Amino acid sequence: MIQIENDAKIINKRTDQNFKRLINTRYQINVVFNHYSNTFNFLMNVAHPKKRSRSIPLHTVETDDLVYLESLIKRIQAHTQLTITYTGFVGEKWPSDLRPIQRTTGAREDKQYLK
Repeated sequence: MIQIENDAKIINKRTDQNFKRLINTRYQINVVFNHYSNTFNFLMNVAHPKKRSRSIPLHTVETDDLVYLESLIKRIQAHTQLTITYTGFVGEKWPSDLRPIQRTTGAREDKQYLK
């Protein structure tokens, strides 16, 4: 439990540092499941219409446990209202309610990990 609190604290602190509240700027957190190293990477995407979009690394969690991730996401959502998107989670479901983690109905589907 201590490790999850530390991970949430690091991610929330770095999110706050990079959240500048600029007008016409979209901020969102992206969680990427790296299947090769069995880690979750947290990134902050910053998009402004007249500037180049940026993806700022926030933290890497050294586990592939979805129960751990779900608990971590709840702590992050309690701290921030930013949208959280998921990449690399096609076919994965949240352990608590079995809802799909990543939606795949859009034009830019993530088919990278489909079997």
